[in-house]
Amino acid sequence: MSAATTTRPGGGAAFRLFGLAVSVVAVALVIRSVDVGSSVDVLRRANPIPLAACIGVIGVQLVLRSIRWRQLLPLTPAGRRVSAIRIVPVLLVGYLGNAVLPARLGEPIRAYLVARRESLDAVEAFGSVVLERVVDTVILALLAFLAAEAVGADAWIVQATGLAAAIGIAVTAALVVVGPGRLVAVARSVAGRLPRSRFLASALDRLDDFSRGIDRPSRSSAILVAALVSGICWLLDASIYWLVARSIGLDLSPATALLIGAVTVLGTAIPSAPGYVGTYDLALVTTAEAFGVAAAPAVAFAVLAHAITVLPPAIAGGLAMVGMQVGLGRLATDADSARHAAHPASEPPEGARG
Repeated sequence: MSAATTTRPGGGAAFRLFGLAVSVVAVALVIRSVDVGSSVDVLRRANPIPLAACIGVIGVQLVLRSIRWRQLLPLTPAGRRVSAIRIVPVLLVGYLGNAVLPARLGEPIRAYLVARRESLDAVEAFGSVVLERVVDTVILALLAFLAAEAVGADAWIVQATGLAAAIGIAVTAALVVVGPGRLVAVARSVAGRLPRSRFLASALDRLDDFSRGIDRPSRSSAILVAALVSGICWLLDASIYWLVARSIGLDLSPATALLIGAVTVLGTAIPSAPGYVGTYDLALVTTAEAFGVAAAPAVAFAVLAHAITVLPPAIAGGLAMVGMQVGLGRLATDADSARHAAHPASEPPEGARG
């Protein structure tokens, strides 16, 4: 679920169309074999008390994620860490960007915004976001694998989460032991033997951003702290799925809720329309049905979980944006410009842009 890539504002017509097509197909797969009226009836009977509790859990997650990102961000010009309180509204704006813009543009937006507000190096801020996503995904995959083993999940779930966890652990170990600078040097050495291309140059530039964002003496301790906080956040995330399930009368074990949530979140790595429409819902419905949940309540589960995890942070992001007197479209443009200004050589001639 890499998030440090910054596409042009609007995300590129082809990429947006592809994501939209994926979302349409995913939504069609979700509703093709379910009685929509039955799912609506399940939603009507939902207990609002567990859903209200979810809002509180999301608030705790927001604070913890601000603390985690604080550990990974570069120091301010005064040699201090950015205050977690000042990171909170920036994160919220990023959530809003992910909800309404294509290609996860909320991630580069929040990196640019925190760099601008705190006078940080923009490239290092972009790199810190990539590292955060890497650590977050590794911990999620590991927890998903452990949960899959604990509940005796279907073989495809165990194998998929196990493979993701193994790859993630290997990447994290390489970052801690070898160091990002050396890894990028190796990548450039290998790329030097390949035909030159815009895509390859851009990918290497992003690796440089990543390296600059985390290649500091304290990176190992920062990664370990981030991993610990990520684990807590994902356990809290599991409680959200458990509470949503309880609100519609589904009796899931905590481990099953963790696994359903993990597979659902990992599924959002697939390109889609803004807000992960379709891909989120298909992943949740498919995993819930694998544990015996009937189609109608599974779809209701997906709709409620999707709404409760996306809408409140996005609404809060809108309020944060008003408080900071910034516009999302302008932030997307400025973030893209800052990203490309760092690597002008990787850009093609003006007339060659599609």
